[in-house]
Amino acid sequence: MTNTTTLNINKVVIKAGTKTVYDEDFSNGLNVIRGFNGTGKSTIMELISYGLGADIKKHNWKKEALDCTEITISLDLNKKPYVFKRKIESATSKPLIEMFEGSFQESLIKHEGWTSYKNSKSEARKSYSMQFFSLLGLEQHNTADSESLTIHQLFRLLYIDQDTPASKIFRTEPFIYDKESMRKAIGEYTFGFDDLEAHSLRQKLYVANKQFDKLEDELRTIYKVLGQTNIKATSKEIDQDINSLTEDLLKLETQRELILSNKGSFQDEDIQKKSKILQESISKQSKLIQKLDSEYIATIYDISESEEFLKALEFRKSSLDQASLTSSYLEHIAFKYCPSCLTEIKPQSDENKCCLCHSDKKASTVNETYIQALNELDFQLSETKQMLSKELKKKAELQSSIKGHKETLHHLRANLREISNYSSDYEIKLTELAKEKGYIEAQISTLKDRLDLAATLDVKREQKAALQANLTRYEDKLRATEAMRASRIKSVKNAISKEVLEILKADGGVEPAFNNAERFDFDFATDSLRLDDRANFSASSNVILKNAFHLATLIVAVRDNEFRLPCFMMFDNIEDKGMKEARSQNFQRIIVDKISELKGSFQIIMTTSMVDDTLNNDEYGVGPYYEKGDHTLNF
Repeated sequence: MTNTTTLNINKVVIKAGTKTVYDEDFSNGLNVIRGFNGTGKSTIMELISYGLGADIKKHNWKKEALDCTEITISLDLNKKPYVFKRKIESATSKPLIEMFEGSFQESLIKHEGWTSYKNSKSEARKSYSMQFFSLLGLEQHNTADSESLTIHQLFRLLYIDQDTPASKIFRTEPFIYDKESMRKAIGEYTFGFDDLEAHSLRQKLYVANKQFDKLEDELRTIYKVLGQTNIKATSKEIDQDINSLTEDLLKLETQRELILSNKGSFQDEDIQKKSKILQESISKQSKLIQKLDSEYIATIYDISESEEFLKALEFRKSSLDQASLTSSYLEHIAFKYCPSCLTEIKPQSDENKCCLCHSDKKASTVNETYIQALNELDFQLSETKQMLSKELKKKAELQSSIKGHKETLHHLRANLREISNYSSDYEIKLTELAKEKGYIEAQISTLKDRLDLAATLDVKREQKAALQANLTRYEDKLRATEAMRASRIKSVKNAISKEVLEILKADGGVEPAFNNAERFDFDFATDSLRLDDRANFSASSNVILKNAFHLATLIVAVRDNEFRLPCFMMFDNIEDKGMKEARSQNFQRIIVDKISELKGSFQIIMTTSMVDDTLNNDEYGVGPYYEKGDHTLNF
């Protein structure tokens, strides 16, 4: 099935202040920027990658590029039109990207439709990489080191520049950033080797293992506090002991009441005064508990509403994505017969009019654009999650507060009963009962001190058991997914190898090893290419091998809908490392020959100073042929 994840540039406009210094249209398929060496072809390629969100290394910035102030790129993402605009400020800054949903002409008119995205995300808004991935219908990806995959990292594979050694797959990065885990993540994600379920499982497994290890440490600490004899004690067992001792207290109180049964309720004014104070305290405490109970019920209701609203927002976001995808497909359907009366529809020569009703097509029929709706939903999701977190915290605080006030009420009532039944005629018996009561209360107090730890231990035991179950489930699912992954890797590598060998055989016999090659392979982790287990050839042959791999990757990606590579490549090195004119032009013809077989949307942007005659025309060319002394940027 043809890949529907596509990036296609329609127009690039570069300004220096108020002056437009570059304004060229691009098309689907092959685009060739051609001209003498030193005319600024690579500068345009660098600025295009920059305008889409990639970084330009500090020492790679050309003076001419830094003399510019802004780049605007009109493009289609999954066949939907957008416009990206980015300032050019300095060699070290990472300015935000402004995005507009619609055509280039609409962006000039609708100034209010732009949305800004920074390099890093915030609570209220995504980063420009996150938004770019969203518009391509791709989920954000993390490496094994939990680093987010960015547009800059994606362009390490999509943009083949002149500075990177020809033996490398990925565009060169500074040593500290060129991690094996990052290279592997870029390749496996874009090639569809690491499907989203496997990635999600690995992230869950990583988090679950960290949580499990943390719980183990916490449990060991609690065991030390409880002591070895109480390790197996649970809050349920301690509650049972407390209840049993409380029953013993009630029995003692009954005995005391029997002893004092022949006495009046109050024989002393001080006792009556204390009793009144206790009754007032009991009434006040009861009202407070009632108020807290009401607040707790209201909080439970708020939590339920927030959870339901979250579900509704997630459903709306999913529906919005589906609606956008459906809309992008429906707008390209051409009707031959009227769906109402089945009458044959007369062909419409004007592409800007509807083929059914012949009305002028409108770029948008809704008040809010897709980007604005997506941003609004993301903001509501973030706000609701924060609110839900506060409500859950409030619920826990209310539970603790209600429990404490109920214990206070229990003590107040016990004190009232004690004062109400006090008599000094039976001091010996009452003293004995008081001693026994004090002993039991001390036991209860000791147990309550242990109860909080035991309750914490219960929760952590349950969490540990749940984590262990999750770990087992994740590991089982990951093993099954890995088996499917291995089959996917083999299939894709075989397809790419087949294409590479065909390209190399058409190279013209300059490199003898290319003629009879039997197997091509590549490895993301080591950033290497191998032909029949050989990794190095002459400088120009290494260039051919590298470009053959990237061209083959694009070809296979266009045909395979499991690829996440957006059917887009930028070749700026086909004449690198002493490439001869005849060999370069032969490779250009190979590109044309290979892409002529492709069905589906794709785009290649290529630079050359040795353009083949068949490509030096308006069909493939972007702008004029830049003669010696000319420059792509017209200051």
